[in-house]
Amino acid sequence: MNTARIRTMRRRVLAALAGVALAAVALVGCSSQTGAAGPRFQLSANPTPVWQPVGIRVVALPPGQQVTIRAVLRPGAVWTSQAVYAVPADGVVDLARDVPLEAPFTGADGMGLFWTLHSTTGEAATSDVTWGGSSFSVDLQASVGGRPVAETRVQRTGLSAAAPARAVFDDGITGDYFQPTSSAEGVRPGVIVFDGTDPGSRTGVLAGATLAALGFPTLDLSAYGSAGQVDPVRSFPAERFLSALSWLRSQPGVDDQRMFTFGTSRGAQLALWAAAAYPGTVYGAIAPGGTTGLVCPSPVPSPTVTVDGAWVPCTTGTHDPAPAAVLDLQRIPGPVVLGCAGHDEELANGCAWLDAAAAKRPQREGDAYLRAPDATHLFYLPPYTPLLLPAGSAAQPTERAREALWADILAALTAPSSVPGH
Repeated sequence: MNTARIRTMRRRVLAALAGVALAAVALVGCSSQTGAAGPRFQLSANPTPVWQPVGIRVVALPPGQQVTIRAVLRPGAVWTSQAVYAVPADGVVDLARDVPLEAPFTGADGMGLFWTLHSTTGEAATSDVTWGGSSFSVDLQASVGGRPVAETRVQRTGLSAAAPARAVFDDGITGDYFQPTSSAEGVRPGVIVFDGTDPGSRTGVLAGATLAALGFPTLDLSAYGSAGQVDPVRSFPAERFLSALSWLRSQPGVDDQRMFTFGTSRGAQLALWAAAAYPGTVYGAIAPGGTTGLVCPSPVPSPTVTVDGAWVPCTTGTHDPAPAAVLDLQRIPGPVVLGCAGHDEELANGCAWLDAAAAKRPQREGDAYLRAPDATHLFYLPPYTPLLLPAGSAAQPTERAREALWADILAALTAPSSVPGH
């Protein structure tokens, strides 16, 4: 795809994620001053969903001064972040436009104070309940010369309110179904997320809820059986996927001609395999952070996937992304979204696997191949919170990769089909 076209599409998608343009929204906020003429915060909208950015400005500040903007979150513990800005001649500091003098991030970043929130007691940001599922509020305060001049509270709506889940136990499948609550017109692409690909963890719930919050009916499929159980040989039966696909296609509001598979890390290979194996019923695949070929489970010799009990060929180990090891991605009719991190601590040669896939399937219209050279493994989580971000210099490039990847995901899911019959 033309580079300029990619950039244009990404800008459009980021604007959609923001909900509305700042110029088209009535600004809301509150001030510590009694009159409307004093320094005050202005927000693009309030409340805002946790999966979308919020526009933040401080207006009527004294030009030529420095203003410190501090964010505080109290979900039990206390989490804080702050940045110092020079106040320009017009007295307006726009967090998305202005570069801070001091901050835990570099460059202009409208959501920098949110994803850099850190615990005052050293607590790790690991809870998807705190940072995605539940609604929460962030208090902002602006100070000039050590004196508070304005404050406001940013309310963030959690995923549980926008995309409630219900358990599915039907026709041999186990999972959670996330049905969008938004009033989107017409049918929307359905997404099957491969979950349970890491022992003892539910890796797909956050992704499934975010996809549904964006408007796409999503089945978070337990890949290896009942929730909380992992098959010792870690082999995925194709019949389980076909049952899940049939179930999701039958749900209200699902566009059964545009079904997507979604997998990250170890689930990426399953998402790609399913889309390539069943191109008549699967339209596209989203598969960042993993191999682009089937890798046999180890140390027990066993298949990654079986069809009617028979092994599907898989390669031993992740070290050699040879062309023969890469899945036949040319068979996937719709868009493919891939991504890799240059500092992936789980898959050091992830970008080599992506390059091997790109050699087999040169990037088509609608595809997105994201290479994040300075990001770490969890670059595929949703952006705008400190959830599982790495410490130190890798945090910002990982956050940037999250923003770019989810813009690519939304672009793939919302793009008109270029395939006859889909």
